[in-house]
Amino acid sequence: MVTASRPGPPVPPPPPTPSDVAAARPGTARAAALGRSDAVRSPGILAGPSLGVEPKTVMWVLTVFVAVVLFAVSVPIDAAVYHVHVAAAFGIALVQVGSLLLAMWNGWAAAAAFLVGQTAFGLLASADPGLPWPVTVPQLILLCAVLALLVLRGSSQAAVTLWLGAIVLPLAIAFVPGHGATPDGVIANLVTSGAVSALVLGAALAVTAGRARLDAALDEERRSSAVEHERRLVAEERTRIAREMHDVIAHGMSIIQVQASSAPYRLTGLDEAATAEFAEIAASARSAMAEMRALLGVLRDPTGEPETAPQPGLAELPELVASVERAGVPVSLELAPGLLDGGPAARAAYRIVQESLSNVLRHAPGAATLVTVERSAGPRAGLDLVVRNAPSAPDAAGTGGAAAAGGAVDPSAARREPGAGHGLIGMRERVRMLGGRIESGETVDGGFEVRATLPLAADAEDGAGAAADIRSTGSRSGEDS
Repeated sequence: MVTASRPGPPVPPPPPTPSDVAAARPGTARAAALGRSDAVRSPGILAGPSLGVEPKTVMWVLTVFVAVVLFAVSVPIDAAVYHVHVAAAFGIALVQVGSLLLAMWNGWAAAAAFLVGQTAFGLLASADPGLPWPVTVPQLILLCAVLALLVLRGSSQAAVTLWLGAIVLPLAIAFVPGHGATPDGVIANLVTSGAVSALVLGAALAVTAGRARLDAALDEERRSSAVEHERRLVAEERTRIAREMHDVIAHGMSIIQVQASSAPYRLTGLDEAATAEFAEIAASARSAMAEMRALLGVLRDPTGEPETAPQPGLAELPELVASVERAGVPVSLELAPGLLDGGPAARAAYRIVQESLSNVLRHAPGAATLVTVERSAGPRAGLDLVVRNAPSAPDAAGTGGAAAAGGAVDPSAARREPGAGHGLIGMRERVRMLGGRIESGETVDGGFEVRATLPLAADAEDGAGAAADIRSTGSRSGEDS
């Protein structure tokens, strides 16, 4: 067990900005300590927030209002104009107007209720010559409202069935004698009601089809944007790794160049051929460094700041852990003794721990975290790395542990840290470069864990180019950008 107490520059990232909060959509799982949330589908026609009020609530209010108005109009018209008994008029209006409310819950039940009420009205009512029969004006308005609502609620088949039934049933009722309507009036009434309701049904279907095409286009655009964003993050992380590798290779090439240039002065008795060969070695080293600098100039972001600090390794982990502890996250570091600090595996281990602790600060502030680095138990030499955090426990004020601890965070320093900010993408690319493995997922107690195996130099050469084995589980996985 190594206790981190050495001071160092703070590396935790800043808290989410208001734009980050505004970018989040309702219904998404909260991003967790070390991962990324799933993509969110676009809201439907009657789903999603609107001016702080749910559209479904607004639709319910409008539906109830229309139902009450039609009920208040239908009862006196059926009783006074169409000679329906008052009790029966109340019952028929209640069944038919109730179909409008049923349309918000079950489309087929709404269609059945409307047709039952229409049948009862046709059998119990009678019309004086000149009155609309067998479809009254309130019934036509109610039919159009139910059809539109069924289509907008996704019950198009029930709406089409209701429209057909609302034409066939009145046509059959028209042949029942004793209702007092003329044939010409019945035909005119059925043509008018059928045309008006068909127009409303067609308009609702057209609006729904157009919205479906728009939603499909938006979903496709979101998928394309997500893929492009992923590619951009991968390219940025590979560029960052390339800059780090330049520093490593340039250091070795500089040593070769200095040794080759000074060899004729340090070693005596060299003939002209040996001196010329050392000169060629020094020239080749200088040429290689010049080419690397030119390549790095292409890869480097012209707006970024130059990175002149040496690349960190296992020896800097205590300092990293100490800076995170000052921000309010209790971290325990278990660093096995005797581990080699140099090499790509040590640098990748530092970056993975750095990104993991940064995500703990972002998404699980105050959560107890354990960092373990030890030698692999298998036949091949390597590093086994585990970063595990417990669930975040908010304090009495409702804020996270980092805020309660009053830890000072330097946002500028956090943004300058290479390797921070790309979550699992950066970890994956670093592990893939070494031919190792990385796994991440939610723990049983609701925390999060990242587990990586990094081969040392000899094994990394054998596994170069191999794809990293990555398995992410749980709704809390996420990648920060």
